This record gives sequence, C-alpha cells and structure tokens, in this order.
Amino acid sequence: MTAKSHPAAMRFIPDQIPRDSALDNHISSSSNLLAREPARCLILRTNGELSLLDLDDGRERELTNSVELFWVTCGQSEEKTNLIEDVSWLDYGYRGMQVWYPSPGVDSFKQEDFLQLDPDLEFDHEVYPLGLLPNAGVVVGVSQRMSFSACTEFPCFEPTPQAQTILHCLLRHLRQRNKSEEALRLAQISAEKPHFSHCLEWLLFTVFDADISRQNVNKNQISVQKQNVSLLEKTCDLIRNFPEYLDVVVSVARKTDGRHWADLFTAAGRSTELFEDCFQRRWYRTAACYILVIAKLEGPAVSQYCALRLLQATLDESLYELAGELVRFLLRSGRDSEQAATDSDKLSPRFLGSFLFCSSFRKSSFDKSTSFKDQSAHIAPVKNILENHASYLMSGKELFKLVAFVKGTQFDLVEYLQRERYGSARLENFASGLELIGQKLQMGTLQSRLDAEFLLAHMCSVKFKEWIVVLATLLRRSEVLFDLFRHDMRLWKAYSMTLQSHPSFAEYHDLLDDLEEKLSSTANSEEK
Repeated sequence: MTAKSHPAAMRFIPDQIPRDSALDNHISSSSNLLAREPARCLILRTNGELSLLDLDDGRERELTNSVELFWVTCGQSEEKTNLIEDVSWLDYGYRGMQVWYPSPGVDSFKQEDFLQLDPDLEFDHEVYPLGLLPNAGVVVGVSQRMSFSACTEFPCFEPTPQAQTILHCLLRHLRQRNKSEEALRLAQISAEKPHFSHCLEWLLFTVFDADISRQNVNKNQISVQKQNVSLLEKTCDLIRNFPEYLDVVVSVARKTDGRHWADLFTAAGRSTELFEDCFQRRWYRTAACYILVIAKLEGPAVSQYCALRLLQATLDESLYELAGELVRFLLRSGRDSEQAATDSDKLSPRFLGSFLFCSSFRKSSFDKSTSFKDQSAHIAPVKNILENHASYLMSGKELFKLVAFVKGTQFDLVEYLQRERYGSARLENFASGLELIGQKLQMGTLQSRLDAEFLLAHMCSVKFKEWIVVLATLLRRSEVLFDLFRHDMRLWKAYSMTLQSHPSFAEYHDLLDDLEEKLSSTANSEEK
C-alpha cells in the first residue's frame, strides 16, 4: 500500500441512469433507488492531488495534481434545480480552470477523453474563484481592488465579487461530441436563467472565432476547415431553437471582421432572410443591424431597398432615432454608390470594390452634400417617405411626434412649411385651432413648452401668422404677439374678439389686457 495525504475535501458523484432504463416500466422503485446511489467519489488531498475513488471495488485513481478547489455540477438536490443533468465537474489550480466531462461507456472516466483546459473559463489573474452555482450556471470569484482615501496615506483594499458563466463552455463541448439532444436539453433548462442571451452570443462568438483562427493557421488544411465549419453549423442549429437567435447572430457579426461574414452567414442563414424574419416580427432595431451585413454580402442596392422598407416601418412606429440612423445610412450609401458609378470608367474593378461598402451607422448630422435640396436619385425616395410622414403628422396635429420626428431625422421643416402653407399645415379656424393644439400639446409640462418653443421658432422663420398666433398664445409670449399685431391691427381686432367671445378662452384675458395696454401706449406715442 502507498501512503496517501489526508483528504481535504470529498464529493460523491451520483451514478447516471441511462435514458432507456429510466423509461422502462419493468424497473422497480428499489432498483431505481440503487441506480441513483453514488458509485464514485472525488477526493482532494492536502497535497493538491485530485483522485477518483470507486466505491464498489475500492480502487482509487489519481486524476491530476496541484489542485486547490473543485466543484461538481450535479448534486442530490431537487430535479431541474441544477444547470446540467450530466455528471461534470470543474477544478482550479495553477493551470487555471479545468472542465471534466465523463462520458457513458466501459471506461467513462478515462482522463484523456474528458479532461479539457478551456481557455474561455480562464478568470482574470486577479480574480480567485470561490464557488460554483449549478442552478445559475456561474462560477463566483472575488478580486482585491485598491482604493485611496483622503483620510489616510495608505491604500485600502476592497474585495469585489466577480461572476463568470460556464454555460457556453458546456454547450460547446456537447456539440463537439455530437450530443445534440443533451445540448438542447441543457439550453432549455437554462433559458430562464439570467444572461442566457449573453451565453448564446458568447458560445457562437467563441466557435466562430476559433473557426477564423484555425483557418488562418491551417489555410492549406481543407479537412480542418470542414470540421470547423461543421461545428459552426451545429452551433447555429442549436441557437436557432431560441428566439434570441436573430439578435445573437447579428451581435456576433458586429464584433467580428466583415471579411469573415460570408462564413458566418453561410452557417447561420442568408442575411436577407434573417432581416426579413426580424421585419415580420417587428424587431426593427435588430433588423437595422442587418443592413450593413446585407450591404457587404448582397450589395448596396439590396441594402438600400431593405433600409427604405425599414425606414417606413420605423416611422409608422414612431421610432424616430432609429429612423434618423436609417436616413443617414441611405444618404451616405446612395452618395457613395453614385460616386462609384461616376468613377467606374476611370478606376479598376478591384479599386472600385474597396469603397462600395464603407457605410456605417455612425451618428452624425447632415452635411451640405446630403441636403434634401439636392434632387439626386438616391435622395428622392427618402425625401418622399419623410415628407409623406410629415404631412400625416401635420394633418393630425400630432405635434409631439412632429418635433421628435424633425429632431430624430434632421428633416427640413422650414422648407416643408413654406411649401405646405396652404396644404396640410393650414389652420382653418383660429378658435378651433387654439383649442385643438392646446389639447394636443398639454402645456402644463416642461417638455410640452419646449416642443411648442421649437415649433414657434420654425413658424417665425417662415412667417406663418396663423401658427405664430396660436403657439405664442399658448406660450403667453406677449412680445411675439405684440410685434405681430402692431403691424396688423385688423388681425389684432379679430384676435381680441375671438378670445373675448369664447368662454373657454377666459384664461387668456390677462394676456389680452396686457397686449391691449401695450398697443394703446404704442398708438398714443405714434400720434404724438
């Protein structure tokens, strides 16, 4: 016999029941109970040796050394409380975090078959793992941060908790071993856990990044590339079972080089089809992220068509910030395409292709070259969509939305008002207009007053008297009304008579008295 160090920790490993046996009605409850009894035990000794003890024959086999801590993902708690049903465990030592995946078979605990040093489980060197939460699928650790205080010259040390998910590592391992049903079951168990979408994104990113890295290293090894693509396709097939799939794919694309997008979307599906799926589900923000991918893979014409459809949909849903980004993309993309077509006779095809897809969603205001006044081919459809929406808002006097629309899309409201003075922007009657717009704006809030000031400034720039009178009255801007009425006394008399004749406008009588006093004093000074 060989002397062993004293045990420092021990954990039973329950024996797994084959699925066929679990469904067999001939198995008695007593045999089920015996099958669930632990058959093996993990022992960590004081010298860092991790060994596996067979409880049936008493044989103990050393697995690894230099281990500080270990955790088992399965336990004897209630059903479905653990993240994974299969037996697996993790250990931590100087090598980092190691994952153990025993598989069913004659020798299911053979070391070279189930030990993996997973780089995605490596913590920051300043983080020390403390425990595993199987029901949440995270490893919890602590780091020590330094902070300084004015009351002492010495630094203070503050322990900070850290957490890292293990779900993506387990899913990737199961897919590598073609255990699709087990991977799907594990993902379904974890679907309600926090950060599930982030785990799926991390899973796809690590698989895709490994695919890219191996392709760069093994460019001449076709068999390796086929294997990697197959794993990427398996991962996409797994994630496709969950509604997070569309967000996950485009998020991974945005984090990787566009030169490799073709490989990703060969496995994940055509970018236009994924965009259409988002569009039909009315996930417009996710659909907008696919526009750049479509421009890269399908060409600018297809991306502009998709962006125009999405622009109309976002305007209908009042998503004006997103609509503004789509407008900026359409103008830049169209301008670049026209420039490319103009220079195509002078440039070689290879040089031309270098800037066909240079558009991005950077937030920036319009420059002079992208003004709506330029009646070029790529501006006309965008301008028509925006003007039709502006007419819809102005006709319904949806002034809140109109202000948000103008600010979000940088729409030229002044030019529109000059043209629509006698169209959709016209006020038929002052009294009804004052009452309706007052109800729409609800002047009791600060934002309403700011929106009214924004509209008043634009109406003054085009000298739209009807709107100036209404908005200035709602804002009680007597100086604006005075400047307008002193040059048009007929308008003043009609305004005064209207406010006095309607009982609902009694709140403006003090404003009326103030204006009458100012106008009278002005008239007397002019007579003298």
